[in-house]
Amino acid sequence: MRLAFAFVAALVATPAAAASSYDYDTLGAEFCRLSTAGDLAGLRPLLSRELAAALDAAARSPMLPPPQALFQTYTNAMPVCAARTRNAALVEITRSRAPGAGPAWIEYLVVVPEADGTDRIDDVLFATRRSDTLKARLAAFAAAGH
Repeated sequence: MRLAFAFVAALVATPAAAASSYDYDTLGAEFCRLSTAGDLAGLRPLLSRELAAALDAAARSPMLPPPQALFQTYTNAMPVCAARTRNAALVEITRSRAPGAGPAWIEYLVVVPEADGTDRIDDVLFATRRSDTLKARLAAFAAAGH
């Protein structure tokens, strides 16, 4: 009976615990800080193994842009980067100049759980079109580098 009660209690507690675990604002803020600074070494621990491997494959390409431009839609230097969790898999990244001084755009980080219990960035969905993603760009750079 105690085991059944513990199981039911765990089921009731799970939705609240799961809902609060999808707060990736800190992950997004760290991504903003590091990508704006062009700190590729600092970004690597935030990336999934698959995305890090794609980045390594593309690194041989002479066309690969600097990290400040690689992780954003356009190559314009954008000093303001803000992040907010959208749902269990996406973090909204807004890039702009000073508030009210356009241009500005929104990108999305795709967040995935890793086997070690951490959450990592697995891709960036760029603001241009659905098929324009960081992984797609990295694959093109990797193909050009071979």
